[in-house]
Amino acid sequence: MANGMAGLSIGVSGLQASQNAINTTAHNLANVGTKGYVRQQVVFSDTAYLTLNVGANVTNQSGIGVDLSDVRRIRDYFLDKAYRQETGRQSFYENQKEAITEIEEIFGELEGVSFQEYMEDLWATIQEVAKDPASTVNKSALIESATSFIVRADAVRTGLVNYQNTLNTKIINMVDRINVLGDHIKVLNDKIAIVEAAGVESANDLRDERDNALDELSGLVKFTYEENRVGKVTISIEGVPFVTETGVNHMAAKQL
Repeated sequence: MANGMAGLSIGVSGLQASQNAINTTAHNLANVGTKGYVRQQVVFSDTAYLTLNVGANVTNQSGIGVDLSDVRRIRDYFLDKAYRQETGRQSFYENQKEAITEIEEIFGELEGVSFQEYMEDLWATIQEVAKDPASTVNKSALIESATSFIVRADAVRTGLVNYQNTLNTKIINMVDRINVLGDHIKVLNDKIAIVEAAGVESANDLRDERDNALDELSGLVKFTYEENRVGKVTISIEGVPFVTETGVNHMAAKQL
């Protein structure tokens, strides 16, 4: 009778474990289009062993079932760190390239007459006047060249001021977004710690959401991060604490 009950227990545990595995598969399929979602995988383990008898050299035991040990995410911690580091580096060089291209366009280096040509033309007419100060032709050419130079210089100045204002707005929006992400990560930290406090389950979906926020943050600013023993992620930006275990130190933008 005991063997029969043990057999039923083993069968029931196997069915329950299989049901949990099917639920995980269904969860994976349901989140195929979810941004930042990482595929999950079940891990099985032995429930316990029933000791049948103990001999001089061997102990006879019988397993009494299978259990779902964990549902883990198929994600590499070290690849995440490398990806976020390279994303930050890529963002730095892309912003540099964008700024250089914009300034070159303002100065007319990419197409049309460049600002340098106006300067060279003005210098040439000044030299001609220096050679023959009494020449009316040279004086008229200098006036015309100087007028063109002033108009072009004013256009360049206006373009640079407008671009500086655009950059200021972009930086302010970026800082605001960084702070929003920091607040969001702090909230997710607290939720993950609560779910995983009992050591029964992993907050996989919440961790996916937090990793997605960290990925976005890596494209905005260079940072380092560590996960502590309770599952909370602490972040430092340029060596300054940003997200701590207890709060967020918001960034601010100041115009000099």
